[in-house]
Amino acid sequence: MITYDLHGALPARFPKSTLPRLAREFGRVQPSKHRKPSAIGLSFVSPLQMQRLNREHRGKNRPTDVLSFSLLEGSDFPAIRTGEPMEIGDIVICPTVAREESKRRGIDLEEELVRLVAHGTLHLLGYDHATESDEDRMFGIQERVVASVMKTL
Repeated sequence: MITYDLHGALPARFPKSTLPRLAREFGRVQPSKHRKPSAIGLSFVSPLQMQRLNREHRGKNRPTDVLSFSLLEGSDFPAIRTGEPMEIGDIVICPTVAREESKRRGIDLEEELVRLVAHGTLHLLGYDHATESDEDRMFGIQERVVASVMKTL
């Protein structure tokens, strides 16, 4: 089971009840090796903060919508004591960039924010979109999670 540890405030268009719904949905789609209690940090930042993070960690001097920082990069999920959530990483989202993307795509901001949390979570669970087949797999799971969560909001 995943829990999201919120650092700071949620954007107005993202109800706090969305996080447990995302966690439940990921409980259904996670590979069995990842079904240990896991904690993910979640922060929403300004475009300037996101630009700095993107520059420092990816070498791109512009804000982006979402970044994920894995604490388990290159490792399998280590054994943990039953019931203790293990911190697997952090997701950082820029609502301003998300709003621009939602307008460009003609979708609700809330849906875009759900998509970004789902996308970041999948990266922290070991998914990537470096190849076409990896992208198809990751985005397929992502969109199933988003559709399921949006039905309940």
